[in-house]
Amino acid sequence: MNTDKEKRSRKGQGQYYTEPKKPTMIGLTPTAVEQLDELAAEFQLSRSEFIEQIARRLIPVGTSITTH
Repeated sequence: MNTDKEKRSRKGQGQYYTEPKKPTMIGLTPTAVEQLDELAAEFQLSRSEFIEQIARRLIPVGTSITTH
């Protein structure tokens, strides 16, 4: 049985993935950060995990790019 303590990430170890996360900085406006946090909260995820899941295509992004 998994306990909350077993699921918590430890520094240098991945929580849900086979590789650890590394600190990455992106520049966003305060408005974008606020909206990102609201979206992450809707999925009950941290900001970091929300971005991770979008990047891994686990959470689809609603806009598609069409080419001519």
